Amino acid sequence: MSDNTLTPEDAKLVDYLDNHRPTARPVIEHPKPSERLKELDFLLGKMTVTFNTGVRMEAVTQRIMHDHYIQMDLKSTYADGTPKLEGKWLIGWSEVDQQFESYYVDTLGTLGVSTSPGWQGDHLEFIGEHVLGEVGVRSKSKDAYTPIDATHFRLDAFVEANGEWKLYDIQECTVTPLSEL
Repeated sequence: MSDNTLTPEDAKLVDYLDNHRPTARPVIEHPKPSERLKELDFLLGKMTVTFNTGVRMEAVTQRIMHDHYIQMDLKSTYADGTPKLEGKWLIGWSEVDQQFESYYVDTLGTLGVSTSPGWQGDHLEFIGEHVLGEVGVRSKSKDAYTPIDATHFRLDAFVEANGEWKLYDIQECTVTPLSEL
């Protein structure tokens, strides 16, 4: 393929590889964290969550990697207090794709990725593909966030079945900001 038929992305890669050999690559200053991550500040802190199924969860969400990402470390129990799962959720902003990208894993085998363009009015949705470990299937998923007040929001979780969004669970979430911990 000649340089005249390269996509802009491929041309950038070819230029980088041709003109910046591994031993001679310049020191690159890392970009500043995206201002878009501030849209997710409502998640930062210690969170207590009550699911409509009786499951309870506690999580700590904080910025990591020089504020480029947000990480949630979570633990949940069944209604009777026995352990259910531990998990991690990592979210960053992709400048290339102009969207949030998130990665989730837990000890039940749930894992997947989802994306969001950010807040649309007073609504935030992450949509993606996940393996639902508890169910043992791969499904499209949607998490819809609705703010209640400065420290309280609701998350409605959906999965796609037969081409329709079906409610998976409802989560009432209260956050104690990191500054108050």
